[in-house]
Amino acid sequence: MEKTNLPKEIDRAAAAWRLGSARRIVITTHARADGDAIGSAAGLQRVLAQRGQQVETFVHEPVPRRYAFLPGVGSLRVWEPGKVAEVLVDADLLVIVDTCSAAQLGDVAEALSRADVYTLAIDHHLTPGPVADALLLDTSAGACAQIITQLCEQADWPIDTETATLLYTGLATDTGWFRFSNADAAAFATAGRLVDAGARPNELYERLYLNEPEPRVRLIGEVLSSFELLADGRLAVIRLTRDMISRCGATQQMTEEIINEPQRIGSVVACLLLAEPDGDGPVRASFRSKRDVDVEAIARRFGGGGHARAAGAKIPGTLDGAYEQVVPVLVQALETMDSPPR
Repeated sequence: MEKTNLPKEIDRAAAAWRLGSARRIVITTHARADGDAIGSAAGLQRVLAQRGQQVETFVHEPVPRRYAFLPGVGSLRVWEPGKVAEVLVDADLLVIVDTCSAAQLGDVAEALSRADVYTLAIDHHLTPGPVADALLLDTSAGACAQIITQLCEQADWPIDTETATLLYTGLATDTGWFRFSNADAAAFATAGRLVDAGARPNELYERLYLNEPEPRVRLIGEVLSSFELLADGRLAVIRLTRDMISRCGATQQMTEEIINEPQRIGSVVACLLLAEPDGDGPVRASFRSKRDVDVEAIARRFGGGGHARAAGAKIPGTLDGAYEQVVPVLVQALETMDSPPR
């Protein structure tokens, strides 16, 4: 039966009971999985497997190169849309991490919604949808990996070095290596416990951020030489075309976090990235803000969601059409702010 109602919110104890009592578990996450999605999914898989449970994890695309070194990610499988029912036929629990939105579940969203299996979502975003039966939600958490760490601690499930590495990766990447506004005292406390469990921040930072392929660096150069500044320098707009990606020898996977580059400019308060799809799909709109502008509310106007400082949406049509729809909304939001100090 297709899920049509919002999920029931439950606490960590209830989520731990549901996870701990399941015999065969399938874990998945959102399309275009980032560090938090991969770290959360693989970390939870490892914890449950060590308890003797049968666990499989499915992602929507092959794991991006930058995360391929992480322990256990080689076992993550890629969904085949026509085989979702076959995968879930013997499962007694489906777990969706780092999202509770059908729009982020790619080509398998409808099949997952129709699946006759109890579904638990674990998320920290503001816009849950009718894709699960139960939801462990903490919008104050810096990352889904933080929620999973706390869940494991409450349930007294051991976190070994490899699991700590996965969960630390999720927490660190989703907090911008602890420089975003979601890096609060609780996030730092969780990070400290994961370091105590064996995560090595210096080694992870080098592997994640000082190990870029040449095409990605060249793509960053293209972005830095072509973005627009609007609204008195407070809005940076990036138009990421297929030609730009091809010219650099890059891939769509290499666009992760490129939206943050123009935010180096002191006057920039918000940033918009519009990415042209590979085929006939919608334009991907990513939103970021340093302060003042609630980009989640703006993304929601276009059918998306996320956080107050980081959000996204998918907009049907062309890159130019998406630009004409979204940019005026952001400009208006910024123009209602007080002028920045000079």
